[in-house]
Amino acid sequence: MKVLVTGGAGLAGTAIADDLVSHGYEVVRADRSAPPDAPDTRGKAGESAFKFVDTTDIGQVTSAMRGCDAVIHMAAITNPNIASEFEVFRVNMLSNWAVLESAEIHGVRKIVMASSVNAIGAVYSMDITSRPYFPIDEEQSTLAEDAYSQSKWLGEEMAEAFVRRRPGGVQIASMRFHALLTRERQAEMRSRVGEGMIDEKAPKHFWGWTDLEEAATACRLAIEKDWDGHEAFFINAPDTSANVPTIDLVREAYPDAEIRGDLEGYNSALSIEKARRVLGWNPRVAWREA
Repeated sequence: MKVLVTGGAGLAGTAIADDLVSHGYEVVRADRSAPPDAPDTRGKAGESAFKFVDTTDIGQVTSAMRGCDAVIHMAAITNPNIASEFEVFRVNMLSNWAVLESAEIHGVRKIVMASSVNAIGAVYSMDITSRPYFPIDEEQSTLAEDAYSQSKWLGEEMAEAFVRRRPGGVQIASMRFHALLTRERQAEMRSRVGEGMIDEKAPKHFWGWTDLEEAATACRLAIEKDWDGHEAFFINAPDTSANVPTIDLVREAYPDAEIRGDLEGYNSALSIEKARRVLGWNPRVAWREA
């Protein structure tokens, strides 16, 4: 199976490409900048190839996707603090459209999209926004405010629209990633927490985090499993990034929220049961052991 990975020079794209190759996939990495290890393949077939692609350009994306069986779309402005809100929205939304349209043109059935926990409104919101219940699952509606969060939420809505255009002919996974961390970054987090350092924004992003390699595994599973239509998944570690019991964190920051699940110990405030059930994803890495 040949898979196009957009944003293939980035942190997530590189991890995903490496995971795919290690499991026998043929990969084309597409990005505006070449990764340091990019082979001089001119995009030719092989375990891993690279193409220069501006994913806001439908022609370039359509060309890069030719001959592919699936696409994992990671290309985006991932940090809204490094560009204007307009540019964040422009790049992210046009890239989503170009990938979905190109997949339709080529008849590519399996698509994985990089969404975010911010699709429901999180760390970039002005203040903590009230939540009806915890753990938060994919059924909760969005409270997105900023352009980045809007681009992720509307990217999911765009996926729904393309499913309506291709009834029975497309499978799309929107991966709601949360703070993808390498093992080195996890060790740094353990040191910060051990020193008593407090992340004041943590309540807005629900004290979550994700191991980078396990997130890559989730993307591969999303093209290996079969379903019809569009599904969003929280891709988040099963524990929090704090050394305070989750139930205490939630009750302090969200006193009006209903408790619907097990928040004892350090259990995540974001439910990953859907990813477990549909994708068979079972994250095990613990930053406390990094």
